[in-house]
Amino acid sequence: MNWIIDQVSHQTQNRDYLRDLSDQELIALTLAGNDRSFEMLVRRHQKQVYNFVYQMTRNHDESADMTQETFLKVYRALGSFDREREFKPWLLRIARNSTLNQIRRQKPDASLDDGEIYIKEPSTGEDASRRVEENLSRAAFEKALSDLPDSQRDTFLYKYHQDLSYQEISEIMGISISSIKSLLFRARDSLRKRLSLGESGLVEEQE
Repeated sequence: MNWIIDQVSHQTQNRDYLRDLSDQELIALTLAGNDRSFEMLVRRHQKQVYNFVYQMTRNHDESADMTQETFLKVYRALGSFDREREFKPWLLRIARNSTLNQIRRQKPDASLDDGEIYIKEPSTGEDASRRVEENLSRAAFEKALSDLPDSQRDTFLYKYHQDLSYQEISEIMGISISSIKSLLFRARDSLRKRLSLGESGLVEEQE
């Protein structure tokens, strides 16, 4: 990866240019000692990390703290990151593990299913979440989703709320793609039964 550093190091003071670099290029420059490159990584991904964490904490202040902690851990562990892989799944896996550990420390006897889950509008008109919202109240959907087992709920949120691919979810959760698809199938089936939806309510996607 040294060729990346040689290619762009003379332009690293230009923030506009940094915006055009890939995650892998920014990581290489960060490891070479350029902190502005890591700042650009934070700017690029902090909103998604915050929203990702907020799904679990349902608390703005805690989400902000966990987002900051996530990037501190990422910075310290950046040297161990395999730059042949995508950065985002690795980043979100650190965010997920850090947040789950924090929740367990705060409420060691509480189920991670406790509490309501916030669902914002999905990114595309064909997403399952949007189609659910067209057929029932937000409160009913939140309740049905929060009643799902942790693994089913998390997988559903990653796919339809975060718009992550099967591969990205697999890397974040540390399980196979076939397991991800099985969890999504069970989550959709449970939501159909709980919400009395027809087959048009939740649609299995192909990748």
